[in-house]
Amino acid sequence: MKLRAAIIIDQLSAAKWQLDALNEASDQLEIVYVLNCVNTKKKRKLVKNFFYYVLNFFSLRNYQTKMQSLPDSTAKIVNFESDYNKNWQTIPDNIVQKLIDKKIEVVIKFGMGLLRIDEKLSQCNVLSFHHGNPSKYRGRPPGFYEILNGEKKSGVIVQKLTNKLDAGTVYAFAESKVVNFSYRQTALNFYSISKYLLRRAINNLNNGSQIEISKNGKSHYLPSNLIVLLFVYKMVSNLLRKIIYGLFFEKRWRVAVSDNLPKFNGVEVISKDSFKEVPITVNYNFYADPFFSIDGKSIRLEALGNKSGVGDILEVNLEDMNKQRVMMTGKHYSYPYAFVYEDNEYLMPEVASHSSQYVFSLDSNKESHITIKGLENKRIVDATLYQKDGWWYLFFGLKDNPLNVLDYNPLTVLNLWISNDLRNPFKPHPNSPICISPAMARMGGNITLINNRILRFGQNSEGEYGESLSVFEIKELTPTSYIETHRGSIFMENAKGPHCLNLSPDLSKIVVDYYENKFSFLAGFRRFKAMLLKLRSNKSKS
Repeated sequence: MKLRAAIIIDQLSAAKWQLDALNEASDQLEIVYVLNCVNTKKKRKLVKNFFYYVLNFFSLRNYQTKMQSLPDSTAKIVNFESDYNKNWQTIPDNIVQKLIDKKIEVVIKFGMGLLRIDEKLSQCNVLSFHHGNPSKYRGRPPGFYEILNGEKKSGVIVQKLTNKLDAGTVYAFAESKVVNFSYRQTALNFYSISKYLLRRAINNLNNGSQIEISKNGKSHYLPSNLIVLLFVYKMVSNLLRKIIYGLFFEKRWRVAVSDNLPKFNGVEVISKDSFKEVPITVNYNFYADPFFSIDGKSIRLEALGNKSGVGDILEVNLEDMNKQRVMMTGKHYSYPYAFVYEDNEYLMPEVASHSSQYVFSLDSNKESHITIKGLENKRIVDATLYQKDGWWYLFFGLKDNPLNVLDYNPLTVLNLWISNDLRNPFKPHPNSPICISPAMARMGGNITLINNRILRFGQNSEGEYGESLSVFEIKELTPTSYIETHRGSIFMENAKGPHCLNLSPDLSKIVVDYYENKFSFLAGFRRFKAMLLKLRSNKSKS
């Protein structure tokens, strides 16, 4: 049943991300009133904060925050002038009474400034977004102090407003990647995930659930000119380090197998000494994304070609790792996930750079391709299937713009879609997206049943890409519910990783990938070449 709702805006317009949030939550809300405030004033100290306003123009003002007119709807527009008491605004009593008379259950605040919540208005559950983790960063501006203080991620919440700054009950929480050399990209990251949170907040409000999070962070205010200069200096320094790394360093990924299994609980550090490394042939620069075959006799992995700059899928014999054969080549392939369907082994490689997702049988007598229906127009990443109680659950990231070769948002949103058969259309699970965070959302291997626990591995890319794995136990998985609990983290000793971990079918071995940053005069050339090849391949398909 939909909640009766009102939205607060200024000058009959809202930002793109706000309209996207309303659209995502449209199945949960019946918008009865649009409360249009016509006298919201923004007090600016132009001298004290001049450099900040310049920075704001080139960063926080972007396509996600561009103001747009409201789409046509049946909601009644109520224009009003707010009352002011210093910096606080209040909604006139007669307007609040309209909300109460119409039994408005939730008010979504997109406009106005600091809103005073009186006893009457509190009956309507006023929800508001805050871009920041309230346990550390209350106030404003969003994302600024996170970059200044060297944070790796930024928070986004939907909270029930109180008269204390960013201290209300939290009904939705997510995290986005902080890009330490780009305030604009950092802002795009947290605005782009905001659209998912309103629907989640409405569900939690309905269910009486709330997010347990500290709200005792320091209150921040607009920075002075001196602080902005320090901020810009830090961003430029970070950008120079990024350029130097891109020109002269590269990740040397390796794949290795071990009989020593982690406990998948708490913080665990595994040593390379207990692993047998897969030898890399001269045609390839690195190996990554390892998976066991269904019979456990071989490993499939991504191999990056020295000349092509794109990934092949190789099969490596476990008994003699020098026996390696090419399974897929010619375009970029990775994440060779294998599964059983109709008593046959199928492969579902990542093909997001050039195709929508498909699977194919490794039995040459079977049909060559099965398209994942429902996602024909999407480019999905690190797709992983899990079958339970007659349902297929598809976990994946979404590549919103495959033409973007400079992507600084490491797929922080994990989607979950379901179908009752692989050949039937998939549709979103009611709880999708199930995870929004650079520290745990992107899939890092099979969903695995071990010791009566269903485990999910999520890549931790909040700092460097693929620097470790987060471990989750899936506590509830049905067509209508999904609950997972964070159980721990896995790190490599003296290396970065793993970013993909899988267990053999008999649960006796694990295979992982990890990397070291290595100096090379050719690093920049190889990176530029791979970028051009990827761009050329993507444009040929666009």
